[in-house]
Amino acid sequence: MGYETAKVLRKFVLDPFVKDNPDASDEEIASLFRKETEEYFDFELPDARVFIAETEEKERFGYLWMGMRNSKDAWDTENQQWIYDIVVDPKFYGNGIGRLLLEKAEEFSTELNRNLGLFVHADNSPAIALYKKSDYVVKQVPVSRLFPYDSEDTPLGDNFIVREMKDDEYDAIIEAEFDQFKKKVEFSVDVDINVKKKLHQEHQEIYFKDREKHQRLVALTKDDEIVGTIWVGSAGFDNKLIARFHEITINVKNQSDKIGDYLVNSAEKWAQKNKFSSVYILLHSTDPLDVDFFKERGYKVPGFFMEKRLKK
Repeated sequence: MGYETAKVLRKFVLDPFVKDNPDASDEEIASLFRKETEEYFDFELPDARVFIAETEEKERFGYLWMGMRNSKDAWDTENQQWIYDIVVDPKFYGNGIGRLLLEKAEEFSTELNRNLGLFVHADNSPAIALYKKSDYVVKQVPVSRLFPYDSEDTPLGDNFIVREMKDDEYDAIIEAEFDQFKKKVEFSVDVDINVKKKLHQEHQEIYFKDREKHQRLVALTKDDEIVGTIWVGSAGFDNKLIARFHEITINVKNQSDKIGDYLVNSAEKWAQKNKFSSVYILLHSTDPLDVDFFKERGYKVPGFFMEKRLKK
């Protein structure tokens, strides 16, 4: 059943197997898919569960595979429970099976006192509808854009200017970034301010470790009032050529998109100048710019990270 779903989402799941094994048959690709799944996930871990949907005659027609997520983002206090796959045989659509499987996963996550998250591909509309109906909300969206490309110059000097941060502006910028960072932490859990400060400090350390590959840019009015900031730098992935927008802050809400244009355009130019091949942002729901802002500027959106808050 998992392989049948993978074939539907071929672009995201199976194409890498085909690319690496161009002469493999469908049966061989299916075998490779099975092997990677078994190697990727230890079904014996105490946080792992596979819930099966079956008829009274023991005919299996659906399952949900879950476990602890193997990574966490800077604003997460812990690794959350994660739905790696959920599948229902099309013959049984419309019977609420997906909802029942989700309920079992939520019961287990509640026992562990962890939030429950998942990733859903952008073109999987039925799944997105199911999750939203079940009170899952979009937490963050990975958006990216390849270089080089022809970007329109954002005219500087009419309302705002953008330049590199000055040393005496650092404290004010960090304070603004921390205010934004706190919202991301609070999206998932209520914790003491000291926990938020510790997470934020750890987040800042990547800047200090490699300052030559990072830059903070500020947007200002003609009166030198800071109205927004962007921290752009190495994403820290295996591919060192990927740049990332680590934080974006905007102080004037009714002009978010306009200020965003100034900041993003300038950060993209910095990234290209510093020989990065692409730019990426893990756009959080509490960020001042939304996913449509980036889609309108040619950024690709493969899917959505969604979460249901269960932790007390």
